Amino acid sequence: MGFGRLGARGVPGAVALTITLDEIAQVTHPYRSPPPERLRRNLLYLTRSRTGYTYMHDCGIRMDRRMITAWLAEECLPAADQQRRLEDAFRLLRRRNMTSSMTRRLDADGGTRVEIYPVDQSAVEGKHRRNPRWRHKNIYRWAPIVTAWSCSDLHELTRAWHDVITDLDSDWRMYEYVDHLGFWA
Repeated sequence: MGFGRLGARGVPGAVALTITLDEIAQVTHPYRSPPPERLRRNLLYLTRSRTGYTYMHDCGIRMDRRMITAWLAEECLPAADQQRRLEDAFRLLRRRNMTSSMTRRLDADGGTRVEIYPVDQSAVEGKHRRNPRWRHKNIYRWAPIVTAWSCSDLHELTRAWHDVITDLDSDWRMYEYVDHLGFWA
């Protein structure tokens, strides 16, 4: 039986790790800035180095200096597809640039405590509902997790998440999918 067939709601642990690490690294925070400001932030971040231009090119953005100047001056706006590609390029470059500092920050003082909140089972029928409790786990070695996150390698991140939750005891499979994660970072 697949996840969610009985009404449970949650995301895979690796996806929750990605979301939480993105929030810590300020890669994504759409609730703080409206789209025009986000576009300007992305363009300024990407155009400060040759690496940013490389990431834009790798994400399929082909443009000249005049186009960037027009976008920054808000004379014209990129198409929705180009905005999505700019977001992708920004996310990849920001993750790459934050890898070493995130690893140092999360490894400091003997690791970081992670609170694991189980899936939301409010829509599950009573006879099928389990009563998982939230758990906490100290993670001492963040390098493989942060490296997988920076490369957007969901397969490796899933493997790293399984390494973390297998220490929880016999009910570790209950935490493959989670509602969200909280970091004490």
